[in-house]
Amino acid sequence: MTDIIIRDIEEKDYPAIKSLIAESFGEGWNLGSFDPNADFYQPLLGVYTSIFLNAATFGKVAETDGNVVGAVLASVKGETEIYRLLQKDLAPTALALLCAPETERKDITEHISANFQVIGKLLESRIENYGGSLELLAVSKQAQGLKIGKTLWNEASAYFSSKGAKSVYLIADLTCNVGFYEHCGLSKTAAEAVVYNYSTGQKKNEVFVYEYKF
Repeated sequence: MTDIIIRDIEEKDYPAIKSLIAESFGEGWNLGSFDPNADFYQPLLGVYTSIFLNAATFGKVAETDGNVVGAVLASVKGETEIYRLLQKDLAPTALALLCAPETERKDITEHISANFQVIGKLLESRIENYGGSLELLAVSKQAQGLKIGKTLWNEASAYFSSKGAKSVYLIADLTCNVGFYEHCGLSKTAAEAVVYNYSTGQKKNEVFVYEYKF
């Protein structure tokens, strides 16, 4: 049986978390249309990773055989956002993205802008109802079936309870394993369609708000 270690996130885990995000959210974030060897690709992953890290007040990773195979990030209102400190100076990242080819820059901007708009719309009238959020829960494909996802959710759930959060939310979309969230007891409370006008044509998706009440 594979030994699984659950521990606090450390600075050394940053590259692994970026890789988990690329694997878990690449389809929904249009990463497949970009060359992973391009100079702007890793900086772009850094920007996407910062979206999860910036608000996080809690974080754990799952490790097997010395490799990080899962991660969870969560936030609770009023707690200190400690994981943004994992990020290095973002100035080189911004410069690398500015130097990306124009088509890629436009597609990146289109995706981020469309996502922020639809998420803002979904949360506008709901955000005050929640005491926190599940920012990220990702498990590598090689480690699926080991109940790591449920273990990480239980870690986050215990954290929420310890801080007195009465309800929390999660943002997901059609490319996520929403069946897993529902298995953990989260309920879909809102949905909104989103259309991305990429250089290669339109791509449609649907964004959801899931919630969990304690």
